[in-house]
Amino acid sequence: MIDQKNLGSNDLFEIINNRRSIRKFLGKDISEDVIGKILYAGIRAPFAYQATSIVYTSDKEKMEKLKRLGIYPSTKLFMIFLIDFNRLEKIVQQKGYTYNFDDGMLLWLGIQDASLVAENLILAAEACGIGSVLLGNAPLHTELIAKVFKLPKKVIPVVGLCLGYPDPKHLMDVRPRFPLQRCTFKDEYTDYSESDILECMKAMDEGYITQGYYIKLNAKIPLYQKEDKIDMDKYSWSEHISRKITQGIWSDKSLLDIIREQGFNLK
Repeated sequence: MIDQKNLGSNDLFEIINNRRSIRKFLGKDISEDVIGKILYAGIRAPFAYQATSIVYTSDKEKMEKLKRLGIYPSTKLFMIFLIDFNRLEKIVQQKGYTYNFDDGMLLWLGIQDASLVAENLILAAEACGIGSVLLGNAPLHTELIAKVFKLPKKVIPVVGLCLGYPDPKHLMDVRPRFPLQRCTFKDEYTDYSESDILECMKAMDEGYITQGYYIKLNAKIPLYQKEDKIDMDKYSWSEHISRKITQGIWSDKSLLDIIREQGFNLK
């Protein structure tokens, strides 16, 4: 039985609209009952190829080995959402067929599957009072993750997820989003004017600066190409995201090379 005292809101819209990333968790363990419940909610996501698996652990030694991913020290449960072609190929073999498909397309479908499963699971965890934060750099650490979790070829991580009961003393604000009319389009895509872009930037930048988001996280990305003249109180979302994607790749290998090394045929 699930302890009802541990459950958060069951109103889906409230859960979605109030969800925020959690980086500091209480010392309370997550019961196997609750883990099973949120895992089952995850795999109920709408996906046809069943091309994803989840590997998870509460083992502190394993999480210590994976600390390069940025796992927060107070994390009580850690999950990796995987694209899993190993299982699909074995099913095809069981039926007496030989695999013959575009690995690039199947990877794309696998990303869809894993993303849908992750979102279902995150919302289910929120309904149980469990917070989380995604670690998007997981694919860049495929070799390490494969070693720790004994992943075979044709299995690759999409995203990591730290989970635990939120520490109420360290809750972040709900982060802003682009104005709805600037990221949804009825009937056809409308390209952005300069004023549209400035409106998007304003919504994000003012929200992040007002919250003191990057100050609280001490998350300023250093500049390597020019002198940094922006103080932390003016360091905004658009500045942060621009620095992320204009200073070269994040690792020694490109993601495509990592995917190929894991056994995927990308021409």
